[in-house]
Amino acid sequence: MIENKNESYDYKEEDLNILLERYEKMAEKYRNLYDNSPDLYRTINLDGIILDCNKTYADKLGYTKEEIIGKTIFDHVAENSLRLLQDAYHTWKMTGTVSSREVWLRRKDQTIFPVLLSAANLYGNDGTLVGSNTAIRDMTEIHNVKKEVEEHKLKSLNVIGDLSARISHDFRNPISIIRNSLELMKIQNPDLNEKNKNHITMMERAIARISHQLEEVLDYVLPRPLNLETHSLCSILDSSLSKIDLGEVKVNVPEKDQVIECDGSKIEIVFSNLILNAVQAMEKKGNIQIRINDKPDSTIIEIEDTGPGIPKHLIEKMFEPLFTTRQIGTGLGLVSCKSIVEKHGGTIEIRTQIKKGTAFIITLPKFKSTKTS
Repeated sequence: MIENKNESYDYKEEDLNILLERYEKMAEKYRNLYDNSPDLYRTINLDGIILDCNKTYADKLGYTKEEIIGKTIFDHVAENSLRLLQDAYHTWKMTGTVSSREVWLRRKDQTIFPVLLSAANLYGNDGTLVGSNTAIRDMTEIHNVKKEVEEHKLKSLNVIGDLSARISHDFRNPISIIRNSLELMKIQNPDLNEKNKNHITMMERAIARISHQLEEVLDYVLPRPLNLETHSLCSILDSSLSKIDLGEVKVNVPEKDQVIECDGSKIEIVFSNLILNAVQAMEKKGNIQIRINDKPDSTIIEIEDTGPGIPKHLIEKMFEPLFTTRQIGTGLGLVSCKSIVEKHGGTIEIRTQIKKGTAFIITLPKFKSTKTS
């Protein structure tokens, strides 16, 4: 029995040695992956102190490994990404993981580069949490490609802008002739029947819309300084609404007016664009609620519709030049809105819910407008 027990013990010890050898080989394999990965790797403790890093991390930052170990993760982050890294660190502490956070790191020579950062918990042999392993991917090449695409896009927009400006100028004269001719027709024929009056009203609205689109293009390619004066917001809203075919849309306007300093014609362009977009989104059936909220240092205007809402993947593109979800339009309406509001020192935001509607929230500061273009 004793002999059998010894044989059994020798067999288990042999298995243990085999497992230990496999573990050591696997540990060496993962160590090689860690050290020789093209991605940046670092290991930190719970306080954010760097305990280890791979060669790529050291080389990309321009330090030796010895110079890095013992530093905090915040020693190697660009100033403009400090808060982003602090937020990522806090998220890891709370949840145990961070995924694809974009931050900028700072090299020893003070140059910076973009990276994507992901982190996961690291546990000790006894199962206690001791820190994290962080994988970092250098995004410099992708960032440079994006920059080249944006520069190419900007050049294309400049060419389109020059052409659009010429066409817009050429269209202005014939449109003025048509508008003046309609005015003469109304003066010379005061007793027109209802049907002909409706036709003239439709033509006037069409001319107003064309003129509005031309102004959008010209204001985008040839921005002009603001003409700041005191205006009633309700008067500007009334003027905007009078030029739009609302169809069956019911518009609820504010009962209480607010007087602000602004460029009245520019703010009218903003209101007209947002109201027209809402009417078209609802296919001329629904409700638009307009609110004016007076704050101590700002005025907030909300234009909310009961339309289909904006899909999440489109929200970031809404203020991009030439982006439109419709077959008609310049693709510059919301771009103009954003530009005009920002020239007034304000902001414009989108709040939307699918199948419930969309609201545009405009915040204009009081008496802090910028007169430069």
